[in-house]
Amino acid sequence: MRRRVLLPVLVFASCSGSPSPVVDAGPDSAPPDTPRPADTGPLPLTVDFTVKDCPQLDPTVPSCSGTAPFTVQFVPITTTTVSQYRWRFGDGTPDDPSAAPSHTFGTPGPFDVTLWGFGSAGAQASKTRAGYIIVLADGIGTPCQADQQCAPNLHCLCSAANPCTTGPLGGMCTSQCQKSDCPVGDVCANLATTATNSGHAEPWQSQLCLPGCKSDADCTAGLHCRTLPGWPSSASWVSGCFADVPADLGEPCLDANGIRRNDLCVTGLCADLGALGLCSRDCTSTLCPVGSDCAVFGDGRELCLVRCSSSFTCDKDPLLACVAPGSSLLGFQLATPPSLGGEGQYCAPKPCTGNTDCDPAGLCRKDSGGGHCVARSQ
Repeated sequence: MRRRVLLPVLVFASCSGSPSPVVDAGPDSAPPDTPRPADTGPLPLTVDFTVKDCPQLDPTVPSCSGTAPFTVQFVPITTTTVSQYRWRFGDGTPDDPSAAPSHTFGTPGPFDVTLWGFGSAGAQASKTRAGYIIVLADGIGTPCQADQQCAPNLHCLCSAANPCTTGPLGGMCTSQCQKSDCPVGDVCANLATTATNSGHAEPWQSQLCLPGCKSDADCTAGLHCRTLPGWPSSASWVSGCFADVPADLGEPCLDANGIRRNDLCVTGLCADLGALGLCSRDCTSTLCPVGSDCAVFGDGRELCLVRCSSSFTCDKDPLLACVAPGSSLLGFQLATPPSLGGEGQYCAPKPCTGNTDCDPAGLCRKDSGGGHCVARSQ
């Protein structure tokens, strides 16, 4: 028979009077492998910046682009409270202490921008973004203040250094057609009209490259799609973006002193018609633009007259009205068939039978063919 043998360890465990050691896992002690929590003090001061409502923002570079003069609103980004700011825009202007400054870059080029931020206890930080602002040169028909803002071979028409009293008062980039051909999509307009009554020609009175257009939507703010004399052919017409002044064919052309001025007409002729003068063009050897026709008056003048329509009602001059061709001293016959076909009425001297038919500023001039309203000064 085999005898069962107990291991000595078991015998010791059962016979010993001392308990087995137990590890204390109470709340006052952490397990040996648990890391100590990090010291969470205040974050160091860091600064960065962005821009607000940038028209051409490239977040990958990053950079912000626009045409000169280009105004940018800067916005700071900081980790802690900043008590003082200092901005340097890289264009030679003085540093700006504003928190979120608005700055205008006047000339083309890339510009490095730096922001310094100053906090408590002498803390400071800075951030520089190289080439962050990219100012593009202005093309033909875009606003400008100086020649330096325009692309090569262009100049700023009616700039601050050489302002205009009429025409694009705010300045626009362009070039003269006789010096170089206009870029594709642009037109050459002949604005070399008669000088002002003071004998001084306006800067815009030349052959100029202008943006071609079909409607005002094709033009920048402040310019409108106009029908203008073309160049080099004096008989051609082009559609280009230009300012409201000088006036279009069929518009009044009297200045504030009551003087008829040829330079107030894009056609270069302020005709002695109506109380306010009428922008026209001698069509003896020149074609009239679409929407108008060459009228031969009884006094021998041949002038372009605008055809009346829903968009041109001839209501700006009290001595003019929508009139059909007829024979009299101030009546007219068309030199050629109507350009738009069919019968029509044109903005011309208002027919009358007596002075009461004319505005107080006018008289009824009568001849064998009938009467028409003329200004009292005539």
